[in-house]
Amino acid sequence: MFCLIKCSRKKVLAAAAALLCLGGILTAVQQTKAVSGPAYEDLYPDMYVNTGNEFAQEEGKVVYYTFDDGPSQNTIAILDTLKEKGVKATFFVTGQEVSGVDSDAILKRIVDEGHSIGMHTYSHVYQQIYSSVENYLADFYKIRERIIQVTGVEPKIFRFPGGSVKNSFANPAVQKAIRIEMRRRGYLYYDWNLVSGDDKSYMTDTNTLIRNIVNGAQGKDKVVILCHDDPMRVSTAEAVGPVIDQLTEQGYRFEKLTESVEPIQFHNDDEA
Repeated sequence: MFCLIKCSRKKVLAAAAALLCLGGILTAVQQTKAVSGPAYEDLYPDMYVNTGNEFAQEEGKVVYYTFDDGPSQNTIAILDTLKEKGVKATFFVTGQEVSGVDSDAILKRIVDEGHSIGMHTYSHVYQQIYSSVENYLADFYKIRERIIQVTGVEPKIFRFPGGSVKNSFANPAVQKAIRIEMRRRGYLYYDWNLVSGDDKSYMTDTNTLIRNIVNGAQGKDKVVILCHDDPMRVSTAEAVGPVIDQLTEQGYRFEKLTESVEPIQFHNDDEA
């Protein structure tokens, strides 16, 4: 009888020890997950860049001419004018194909002629890319891979579709998580401080765009212009030459965005 009680007690103690051990393992796993962060951090392990921690000192009055939503035939016209004027600009490109246009050739020309190229979006479908961090990363990876395959250059800068501002298609918490994740991966996003007006309507006339940009630059030493070079923005391409001439006369120089340029950003998530 004594032996049975003693044996049973040993089994109970052994079982209890096993449960404690299992509990410890589960707790350790949970803690590891908490430390390692969200699962999407493990996606696309090659999608990291080193952009450094210091920005170059900017002197004088400088303009960064930026174009979103290309490439298209209007990108070609813009590149022709930039070449004629000896000016460099920045193109945040998409993966959309335009009928009758050799998109790959345009991407290569952007790089070959010394301009900056950055990611914008592959699909430009807000509802999809801003629905989750995972979906955003998937879209970003596609346009990144296309740029690398076509140009041989790995871009380190990008612009959010619609900017980093709140939009009706994204939960603010999701947008914030996307911003933090992209920064964790080393990428720099660039917003703007001057809107040309071509985002409101593709029918905005050339003179209005010129006036918007030239007047909007007044009082600013650093100007980042938001323009679009999709197939509908013919007037945007037509405005480039006059804008360069008029702002140059006012003492501005034109530069391209790179990771050494401190970005204008609508959000500061450092306190997050």
